[in-house]
Parts: sequence; C-alpha cells; structure tokens
Amino acid sequence: MKEKLKTLLRQNLVYQLNQLRLQWRSIPYRLGDEVECPICQSHYRAFMPFRYRTNAYCPNCKSLERHRYIFLALRDRLGFFSAPRKKVLHFAPDICLIPRIKASPYIDYVTADYMTSFTSSITVKPDYIMSIDDIKFDNDTFNVVIAIGILVMVPDDTKAMREVLRVLKPDGYAVFHDPINKDFPISFSDARLTKEEKQKLYHGHDQRWYYGADYADRLRAQGFSVEDDTFVQTIDYKRYGISPTERVYIARKTA
Repeated sequence: MKEKLKTLLRQNLVYQLNQLRLQWRSIPYRLGDEVECPICQSHYRAFMPFRYRTNAYCPNCKSLERHRYIFLALRDRLGFFSAPRKKVLHFAPDICLIPRIKASPYIDYVTADYMTSFTSSITVKPDYIMSIDDIKFDNDTFNVVIAIGILVMVPDDTKAMREVLRVLKPDGYAVFHDPINKDFPISFSDARLTKEEKQKLYHGHDQRWYYGADYADRLRAQGFSVEDDTFVQTIDYKRYGISPTERVYIARKTA
C-alpha cells in the first residue's frame, strides 16, 4: 500500500512539474491575438508546436487542430450541444473536449478506450476499458459515437465500423477523424513496414492503417451514410489554427 501511494505521489509530482514547464514555455505564445482556441476561448500569437507541426497545440485546454475543428463542427454544424437530449459514447476521450461536453445538460456522456495507460497531454482515463471493435453495449444504445484517431489503430477497422453502426440508434451518427493522405487512392495496412517506411508515410507514427481517398467509401461499405465535409470553408480556419484541407466524417445510421 505504501509503495502504491509513493508511486501515485511521484506520478502526480511529475505531472505537476510538466504542467509548470508547459505554462512557462507557453509564455511567448500568449503575447498576441492572432489565433484563438474556440474550445477554451484562449488567444495567442500562435499555437504551440506539437511533434512535427507548428501552430498546433493550445497550452490551456490541450487541443490540437483536429479537436478545434471537430468542436466547431459539433457545435455549429451538428447542434451537438443543444436539445434534444442525446446519449454519447466517446472513444479515447480527448481532454480538451470533455469539460465542454459534460457541461451540456443535453448530453448523457460515457467514455471508453482499450488502452490502460494514458497520455496526459491530450487524453484521460476512460469510464470503460473496451476496444472499439468489441463494444460492450447493446444494439441501438447511442445517439452519437465520437472516434478521433481510433480506426487508424485497430487491426480490423471494418469490424470496428460495424460495431459502431450496431450500437448507434437509428438516425444516430458517428464522428470519425483519422489521418488521411488523399494521394493514396486505396487505404492499406501492412505490418511488415519498417520504422523508416512508417516515417516516410506518416512521420513514424505507429499506426496500423494508412488511409487514402477511399476512407468515406470504406465507411459506406459497412452500412453508413457519409456526408461530404465542406464545413471548413465556412469558418475562419486561420484564426482557429486549422488546415483548410481538414476533414471530419459524419457517418449516419439510416433508419
């Protein structure tokens, strides 16, 4: 018991020190008003770098480009935070989105992930430990499923898509977002890829799938109705630090 307590205290100390270091490093970025995080309403000269990307990370709420775009799509395109009341399942819960979702009186919210260790920079420990390709809920349970950067990590992504379709209520929808290279006409998965080959394909990220221009068609093949996404062209994407080529896939379960 003492060892567990020591471990927890040590982890908490490391976390607090990392937070202090982050806030210290963020000071130069806070001296300006060129960009704005729509999730936490913070203003910056620029967003902080994240991995290989510049102008990406909000040091206040820890959002990245994809989170800011998905938040705006949920709020302004889908009316997600408004009535009627909806039951929502969020895989790999993103730390920046959780407070805003939980604050809505119209959302009954649960989170899930298969991971047992979590990255405090963008995610938190979920309510349920489960994989998206084996969802432990009954058919027709949720109005909305959110899966950001999840399919790309699943060995059998089509099975995961079918599982999401199964637990959605009729007329419910899933929000999918994964890294996509439109120069690939066909998505593929190859466990034989070397670290160097992965680096060339997608900056060395240890993903299982390399999605191409057929991403939406793969969802349609499993029974979803998928909307084209032109929403980014209607927003001030530069202000929010979002790429004009960003896409989110709204996949509906038709009755």
